[in-house]
Amino acid sequence: MKYAIRAVKYFFYIAIIFCIVVLILFYTSQHSDQLTVFDLFKEGAWWKILLFLIGISAIYPIFGFAKKEVYGEYDFAGKKDAVVKAMQNYNYVLSGETPTSLSFRHKNKVIRALRMFEDEVVIDFSSKPAMICGLRKEVFRVGRVIANAAMEEHQIS
Repeated sequence: MKYAIRAVKYFFYIAIIFCIVVLILFYTSQHSDQLTVFDLFKEGAWWKILLFLIGISAIYPIFGFAKKEVYGEYDFAGKKDAVVKAMQNYNYVLSGETPTSLSFRHKNKVIRALRMFEDEVVIDFSSKPAMICGLRKEVFRVGRVIANAAMEEHQIS
């Protein structure tokens, strides 16, 4: 269900970006006064564009979201405070907590909106190694952030 919701969100997001790009190209180029934006496309091309947008939005969540295992000899479950502090320094706030996982969201509402409120990063400590789930780019960054936080905490103790 979550995948379908993401695909629908990305469809609208990609469609809006497509329309903005077409409008910018149309209004910044020279053309006759009789020409409209709709004249830029062949008759029947809308179905092809729609299918293209649906295809891209259906495929993107597969590549845009990832899971990463965080290896190490560290007890991440015992270092929740260090992880939360490291994530706060990385501009994420704790949005949910279970005995085996922590969920974080970005502090900045503009960034959250640009990411279509799909900015949640979940760190699951229920197994070894710990698992991080979320946007691909953020998963790898957060993996480094919490590994560094655990190493620093390990060196201190």
